[in-house]
Amino acid sequence: MNWRGAWARSTRDAPYEKTIRYSIGDDGVAFHEGQRNSTSFSELTDDVVSGGIDLSYDVALSNLRDMTFTVGAETYENTREAEQRIFSFQGSGLSPEFQRQRVDFFFADFNQGPGLIRLVETTGGGGAAAYDAELTVNAAYAQVEADILPLVSGSVGVRYEEAEQTVVSRDLFGGVTPFQPTVLENEYWLPAATLTWNFAEDMQFRFGASQTIGRPQFRELAPQQYLDPDSDRLFIGNPFLTDSELLNLDLRYEWYFQRDQYVTAGLFYKDIDRPVESVINDTGSVTQQTYLNAPGAELWGIELDVKKYFDSPMTGAFWDGKRWLVQANYTYVQSELRVGADDEVFPLSGNGTSQPATNFFTDGARLQGQSEHLANLQFGWEDDIVGSQATILVNYASERSSARGRPGEPDLIQEPGVMLDFVYRRDFGAFGRDFSFGLELRNLLNTEFQEYQELGQRVDINRYDLGASGSISLSTSF
Repeated sequence: MNWRGAWARSTRDAPYEKTIRYSIGDDGVAFHEGQRNSTSFSELTDDVVSGGIDLSYDVALSNLRDMTFTVGAETYENTREAEQRIFSFQGSGLSPEFQRQRVDFFFADFNQGPGLIRLVETTGGGGAAAYDAELTVNAAYAQVEADILPLVSGSVGVRYEEAEQTVVSRDLFGGVTPFQPTVLENEYWLPAATLTWNFAEDMQFRFGASQTIGRPQFRELAPQQYLDPDSDRLFIGNPFLTDSELLNLDLRYEWYFQRDQYVTAGLFYKDIDRPVESVINDTGSVTQQTYLNAPGAELWGIELDVKKYFDSPMTGAFWDGKRWLVQANYTYVQSELRVGADDEVFPLSGNGTSQPATNFFTDGARLQGQSEHLANLQFGWEDDIVGSQATILVNYASERSSARGRPGEPDLIQEPGVMLDFVYRRDFGAFGRDFSFGLELRNLLNTEFQEYQELGQRVDINRYDLGASGSISLSTSF
């Protein structure tokens, strides 16, 4: 018998978050728009309580073969409370000279008054001021694992799950919120099976099949606006989202030629019903991003992974005692949406009224956030004698959709490019204690963030330098 329990609390208190939007005048000089500023105060408390118990029983089928029966149950409860207050300085008929003041002058006391600017609370003007959310999942499951034949093992199991997810908006001033609450109550039977054939001492084939679900996050459901600092776009949830259901198939070859060293090759396929995708919401001059359930999608691909250690190729004070590592991974993915003429979606902009899915999604388009090519390379050493470790990391992802465009517009495309990082760690002793020194250097190629739309010509939506960064750490235990 194995049992487990956990409690976790996360809190956020974010005061004085300021947003000031600038425009470029006819003379090329930037000025801040008098109405387009905000100062927000937000608080969030998120609690998770979970627990479970497993009972297992082993049966010997022969001297070399066993069978294990496992049954279990678990419960999970996640609650969240979130509040947000927003204020802005507003004024009308402001002269260009007035708007081109330094920001600290523009918002200063001497600029506030009749005919100038005034402080206005706009809480709840662009979304719910507060919301309460809860997710409760109760599940029971059973599994049988057995050595079916010599060198062949398998497992079959099923999980039954009852879940209720709610997101309820609140008005902080005692009024009635215009946003419909979300109530998702579902029951699922989720089977899974795995078959493994150890056809050689250090090699095996493994086939797996399972059904899983994906639930929308609280922030994807809650109709509360928040600013994403990376994209500089406002996001707002859609209370009309539903769960996504997935069918997963996986076939994998694995060769463990030495301890902690391997070569694997895999084929995978996923069929997704109602995947959640991000779309640009049509709100006039403000670019706002929200979420929708696309009708369906499927993806398949191949994955290659290798990890190899080798001894130092040279001798000397620096080289002795080091074990060198090369690890590489490459994934090729083909994905596409399935959108039919009769399919419908339920957008936030229509207050949940059904609209043709073809207004928002294109049949055959690549699944959002999914690059066709993904590659990772690690190269470095481990020195157990002096307790050091150094790694160069190279990551590459080809272009991918970051958001579906407004109806009639192309998707927003992001080019992640190549990222180069260096990580170093060294353990040492001093003053009778053990210390660990760390050095991290990120984005050494100074890869920039690129997001654009393309229809005949490319138009940059968001482009800026990510910048290189470095950090140094020194840690010890007491």
